[in-house]
Amino acid sequence: MLRIVERVLGEGDLVREGQTLLRAGYEIALYRHWSDERGTLVPGAYEVEGYLLAPPGDLERALGTASPATLLMDDGRRVDVYVLNPEGTVTSADGRGFYRA
Repeated sequence: MLRIVERVLGEGDLVREGQTLLRAGYEIALYRHWSDERGTLVPGAYEVEGYLLAPPGDLERALGTASPATLLMDDGRRVDVYVLNPEGTVTSADGRGFYRA
């Protein structure tokens, strides 16, 4: 089962391999997988999905799944994502969710 944990809005920098790709607005939801093991809910990996809000030309630099990008959120947390299309759709690069450096 997948349950929403948090939904965030803000503005941050998207970086890959130490290089800033762009500054963008974001709207991201954080979900957590849960499984039933003998009647007890056990937490699993996190999943992220949402959007970056920036001009499509800027987002094109961030496209691809060869290596993840890190969104530095305005509250100091980070999240590793893949940018899937020029419309800014993002998805999890790992099961970690939001984290602090």
